[in-house]
Amino acid sequence: MSGTAAQVVQRKTSRPGPGFLFSLRVKVALSFSLLLIILSGVVAFSLVRYEWIFLIRESEKRVKSLAENLAVNARDPMLAADDLRFGPVTESTMLDQDVQYAYLVDHKGRIVYHSDPLKTGHTLERGLIPEGSRGVIQAVVPMMVEGVRIGSAVVGLGADHVKSAMKMTLMGLLLPLVIVTVGGIVAIFFLSGFHVRRIEGLESAVQAVGSGDLLVRVDVQSKDEIGRLTSHFNEMVLQIKDARRERERNFKETISALAAAVEAKDAYTRGHCERVSAISRAIAERMGMEEGEQRDMELAAILHDIGKIGIEGEIIGKEGPLAVKEFGNMQRHPEIGARILGAISTLGRVALFVRHHHERYDGSGYPDGLAGVEIPLASRIVNLVDAYDAMTSNRSYRSALSAGEAVGRIKQSSGTQFDPGVVRVFLDLEAEGKIAEICGRIQKDQRALG
Repeated sequence: MSGTAAQVVQRKTSRPGPGFLFSLRVKVALSFSLLLIILSGVVAFSLVRYEWIFLIRESEKRVKSLAENLAVNARDPMLAADDLRFGPVTESTMLDQDVQYAYLVDHKGRIVYHSDPLKTGHTLERGLIPEGSRGVIQAVVPMMVEGVRIGSAVVGLGADHVKSAMKMTLMGLLLPLVIVTVGGIVAIFFLSGFHVRRIEGLESAVQAVGSGDLLVRVDVQSKDEIGRLTSHFNEMVLQIKDARRERERNFKETISALAAAVEAKDAYTRGHCERVSAISRAIAERMGMEEGEQRDMELAAILHDIGKIGIEGEIIGKEGPLAVKEFGNMQRHPEIGARILGAISTLGRVALFVRHHHERYDGSGYPDGLAGVEIPLASRIVNLVDAYDAMTSNRSYRSALSAGEAVGRIKQSSGTQFDPGVVRVFLDLEAEGKIAEICGRIQKDQRALG
């Protein structure tokens, strides 16, 4: 992976999420908490309203009962027009501490007795009993004798006791409601974390896929919307993986076709690119090269000679040594190859490796005369393996050397043409028989293909 690509991935994976106060968990908790608060308010209002209605109705029943008792007790004095008996009868009603007033009205609309002495003897306007004032529950009960109304008893009950009862009810509801609301908010906050963690798991998986990890899979924990979204995500990842696999297959086929086009110009190099790629891969793995760089190096190994497309066929297939001018022309193939590959945006690093695969460790190579670690490691590896395979293959200008002879020349050129570290790893693999195994496998595959 190139430096720029690595930085892009790093920006994607290390992008900071929203602050805690703006996190989804807080938003979900606040939303449900608001609903809980509204619900608690509605419940409290309903309870208070029910309590208010209940107390008002009970007070209405109570004041009506007091008025009925007054009417019964005052009927005989009203028939006898005994004003002296009105006072004790009415005052007995006033013994109830919540009664605001009580009075008796005769059939002519005259107040024959009122708990307020100043109002006794007044005649009501048009004989109509006025409604109770604000904050007073009033009851009017007629006094009847043989179907004839002889007067009315009026009692006014104050509503202060209702207000006191309501205040006590509110005080009793307040603490439980606060406890339930706060407890509910805390519970919602922690319970919302369960669903938010599932979404955060999806977010992490999306970031992983964006970074190129297609092995990620998210467990489906339920059949709700999040569960279905998770299932669709897993299916999407599988589709992306299949599409990438198909794209890579097509890409490799294209690369192989390009390599075949190069080898078609020189019958002696059949299988050369495959061997260079496979052996280079083995060396890179042993040296611990990063996987992305290994893939680019493999492509560079397959296409390292693609620049020979721009070299005259007479020079490539010439038997015997090349003239100075011809050799100079042949030395252009790394630059030509780099220009060809550099035109493809995804092959920028591959083009770099191809350009420098003929640089020498001592700086005497071409095209740029780089030395030591200035030369990309992938190019140093391909340089050695290219030379080894060229030495052990028949060419138009000479016969193949034995593996032992080629190994001897590589040892002699360690530190001059080749990187000593790469040489050591190559020699270890050769001693283990890995190099011969790779070459034999490729040769067998080629025979099978005809």
